[in-house]
This record gives sequence, structure tokens and C-alpha cells, in this order.
Amino acid sequence: MRNIRTAAVASATALTVLAGGTAIASAEGAPQNKPAEETNSSSKAEDNKDAKADRAVIFAGKQTDGVKANGKTEADKDFGQVVSDGTKGLFGGHGSSQYVTQEDAKTPFYPTDAFGKKTNPELVPQWARLWIDGTVVAGIGALVGLVIAGVNFASYNGWIQLPQF
Repeated sequence: MRNIRTAAVASATALTVLAGGTAIASAEGAPQNKPAEETNSSSKAEDNKDAKADRAVIFAGKQTDGVKANGKTEADKDFGQVVSDGTKGLFGGHGSSQYVTQEDAKTPFYPTDAFGKKTNPELVPQWARLWIDGTVVAGIGALVGLVIAGVNFASYNGWIQLPQF
């Protein structure tokens, strides 16, 4: 039992150091000489009068007029088309970059557009929204698995009695 605790403490420490190092490295790599207009896309949301600000980005669905890297507005792909194009790209030897359009893949993601005080899903690229939604679904799955494992552990140790079917 002592080895398991030691391994858990070592894993938690390694994860903390990794997260701290990543945050420091990303802060050091941030562009310093660019104007605020280029580094913070939330100013674009304030200038865009048609933008629907303060909407949830998580599970926002298909956006019809999202801003892309080339400055044009373009509708997102349907989810079925995203999966179809991605699997064709993976099995065809083109890689996973086929899931979204090339313009969308080049569009930068600014976390303040998704998680700031004023959120705007139209400024968040489709690839980033897919990652955000996938992370939420994975987190929910992990919590459900944790509850199931806890009930199983409690049942195995006799702490609770499960119904007999």
C-alpha cells in the first residue's frame, strides 16, 4: 500500500510541475510587440455589432457565420461531415487535419473568446469548439466512471448492499 501512495504523490507532483511549466512557457512565448487588436480577439467581438456576445461556447452547435483566419465568414461543417472527412483523411494517409476546413485549421484560438467575461462562439474556431465539447464529454464520462467505481468498491467491501435482480 505504501508504494501505491508514493506513486500517487509522485504522479500528482509531476502533473503539477508539468502544468506550471506549460503555463510559464506559454506566457514567455506570447507575442509582446503586436498591437492589442491582433493579440486579443475579444476586441473584434466588441466591434462586430452583429456578433451575439455572452453566449455559451460549450455545446454551441454549428455556427453559420464564424470568423476565419482569412477574415471571411464561413459556416461550420456539419458534425457528420466532420467525422466523414476526418476518417477519409486518416485512412487515406492525409492525416487528421481533414476534420475541419483548411481556413478553420489556420484560425487561431484565443481562450478569452470562449471563457472570458464576454464569450462569443462565432469567434471560436470549429476545431477549438470540438476540443472543448470533447473535453466536457470526457470529464462527464470520468465522473460517471468514478461514481460507478466507488459504488463497486463499497459493494465489494460490504459497506452497501446492492439489490438482487
